[in-house]
Amino acid sequence: MTSTLGRNSRLPTNQDSPDPEQFRILLGTAARVPAVTMALLVTVVVTTLVAASSDLTGVYAATAGAWLGLHQVTLTIDGTALGVLPLLPTAVLVWLSARSCASAADAMVLHSGYALDGRDAARITAATLAGPLAVTVTALVVIQDASSVLPVSMPDPAQSLAWVTGLYLLSSLLGVGSRMWRPLCDRYAVPEWLVDSVRPATRAVLGMFAMGGLLTVVGMLWSWQSVGELLARGGNWMGVLGLLVISILYLPNVMIGAAAVLAGSTVEFGEVRLSLFEASGGDLPALPVLAAIPPGPAPSFWPVALAVPATIGALLGRYVAKRNLEAQARGEYVSSSDGALTVLAASAEAGVVTALATWAAGGRLGFFGVVGGNWWLAGVLMFAWSGLLGIITAQLLLWREGKLAAAEAEAARAAEAEESAEPDETEDDSDEDGESGEDAAAGELEEPKALEAAPAGDAESVDAEDEDGDEDTDIEDVEDDTEVVDAEVVDDDEEPESKPDAKDIEEPDVVDAEIDDEADDGDLAKGTRNTSD
Repeated sequence: MTSTLGRNSRLPTNQDSPDPEQFRILLGTAARVPAVTMALLVTVVVTTLVAASSDLTGVYAATAGAWLGLHQVTLTIDGTALGVLPLLPTAVLVWLSARSCASAADAMVLHSGYALDGRDAARITAATLAGPLAVTVTALVVIQDASSVLPVSMPDPAQSLAWVTGLYLLSSLLGVGSRMWRPLCDRYAVPEWLVDSVRPATRAVLGMFAMGGLLTVVGMLWSWQSVGELLARGGNWMGVLGLLVISILYLPNVMIGAAAVLAGSTVEFGEVRLSLFEASGGDLPALPVLAAIPPGPAPSFWPVALAVPATIGALLGRYVAKRNLEAQARGEYVSSSDGALTVLAASAEAGVVTALATWAAGGRLGFFGVVGGNWWLAGVLMFAWSGLLGIITAQLLLWREGKLAAAEAEAARAAEAEESAEPDETEDDSDEDGESGEDAAAGELEEPKALEAAPAGDAESVDAEDEDGDEDTDIEDVEDDTEVVDAEVVDDDEEPESKPDAKDIEEPDVVDAEIDDEADDGDLAKGTRNTSD
């Protein structure tokens, strides 16, 4: 029993089993954005109904309609189709959902300790879609129930679900893709020029929309008197505030339309037709933001505004050329066609985004008919301007930098050649100087050798004379005997080398005996001299 209880009977953990922490992350992703959005919509609807002194009978239908309108679903109220809906709240909603997806991806990675894979991305995407789709189904049921009492028609369910699914797929793509797109590109060996095209395309689209916003502001300032008249139609402060809020919500729609006009496309608003080459007047809704649309006819200087997309295309090409030059400076391989391919890919992406945004900003609006820009023409023109001017600018800059680099390399090689030539001449001069110096040194060294070659006998005689000069001896006989002996010794040294004979060996003894006798005589003489003294 003890061994059975102490045995480890735990089964291996199944990785596919639900994880409580992971389930909490996914649940938060599914419910956070829809819950916050519904709370804000209920607050706005109730506040509006109370401010308008209306009862709260249609609060549920109004909230459901606001949810669908927030997701660009066409609503039909009292027989009037409202297909042109403000893009600003929709853009904010997509941005919040994308941030929620990115936070969920980071939480999954932090919890598991591993990199985000395709299964985790699919789970986050499914959770992102689950909550909004559930709220959309509920809103459709509420509107269907309220359509029998209120002048609200049931929208197309397929269109409603398609819009909601598309928007939250986009938010999931932006949120999760921001964490995974680089590893995925490396995994599937996506060409580097295609990866590098994302940033310039984004810059081109944002620059075009920014210039559209600037054109809208300039148009409103130019027609400030009309803006004031439209605001005055609100009556009281609540009406003026409502017109101002609606104008702000529709501002992105007008900016996108202005960007399409700058690209060369046309914008239609019922009978009003506007482009850089024509402008025809007509009736417009009483919104202050629409006062930016000028009345016809079109002035002759409007086509000058085509310089805006041309400049944006040139800046796109300049950015691509700069990135390629930086990559070459880092030692990376960049082919000659990478710059052109990057520009073409970025232009195509910018054209697609422009076309989709122009299409989303328009629609059908009651008796005005189709409202918005020509989306496919705006996309094609954006691609044409960006691609043409971008390729020209990029190739010119790359060619110029290549020429400058070649000139610098040639100058560097010439300088190196000159530097390498100067030391050779110096070495030749130094070699010649060295040889002459050696000759001179050899000449200077010959004299000491000559001096050293002098006979030793002369030096000994000189030394002997010096010694004789230094000694102060009064005995002449002793000096004479010493000179004789020295002369005999020198004569013996100067004789050529030969085998000594027996007679020669005996002579030094006789000489030594004579020297000893003479020394004794000298001593006696000294003694005699001392005695005499």
